Amino acid sequence: MTEPADNQPEDQGSHATDNTSANDGEAKETGRQDVETGGQDTSQPDEDLANRPQNQQGPGWLPALMAMGLLAGVAGFICCGVTTWVLYQKRTELAVRTLEGAYITELEQSYLEPSTKRAVVDEVQQLITGMKEGNYENWQSAAIMQRLQRLPVVQWGDLQAIELFIKKQDGADKDEQLKEISRLEQAVVDGTVTSFDFQDVLEPVHRADPQTSSGFSLILPLTAEPVAEVCLRAKLVADRAKVPNRRFPKVDLAAIVRQEISQGATAGGF
Repeated sequence: MTEPADNQPEDQGSHATDNTSANDGEAKETGRQDVETGGQDTSQPDEDLANRPQNQQGPGWLPALMAMGLLAGVAGFICCGVTTWVLYQKRTELAVRTLEGAYITELEQSYLEPSTKRAVVDEVQQLITGMKEGNYENWQSAAIMQRLQRLPVVQWGDLQAIELFIKKQDGADKDEQLKEISRLEQAVVDGTVTSFDFQDVLEPVHRADPQTSSGFSLILPLTAEPVAEVCLRAKLVADRAKVPNRRFPKVDLAAIVRQEISQGATAGGF
């Protein structure tokens, strides 16, 4: 019989058993790691994780834009405040520019009677001279301008044109219409009617005119129907102002302008 070689493993079964035990241990360790990691595959290299795209982005330009907007708002507020203060200190100068550049022109182009127009223009010219010489403070100039704007000086010319048209007619309502015109003028003397009321009364004989500062002009030639509507509106306004139902003496418009200028310089605006 042949004897086994000296270098042949004496017990191959023991080595197989050892390998099986090692494999079982590795399998158990792998299973334990899978349980701990929730079944996720952790075998991916770290460099792949670093190369993944990042979904989270930074704040970008939004904070900077908000800060710039806030600074611009603060700067605008300061500029508006400074501008208002400057204009507030130049109320007399602005009043002079308005009177010379617009108000005198409106009076010259109005339908006021020549004598009335000349007297009113003289009053305004004296006011302008006093403002230039420093006879009025800023608050006085502002108050005078407010009163002149409420006074229906230019509209008074339109009313005089209507009055002249009525006098040339021979209708049965002639005296009644002239009475309502007189009552409306007396309401101005009493201070109960302003230029805004006149604008409503004269609406039937006005048309839009962007070339004028007031935005309206008198429709010429006048006709009986719109004039009758004006007289009816004048009656309603006079009744509301509680003016006595009678005809009054002729009103001196220049005296009213002079009175408003004096009250503006002493009592202020409304």
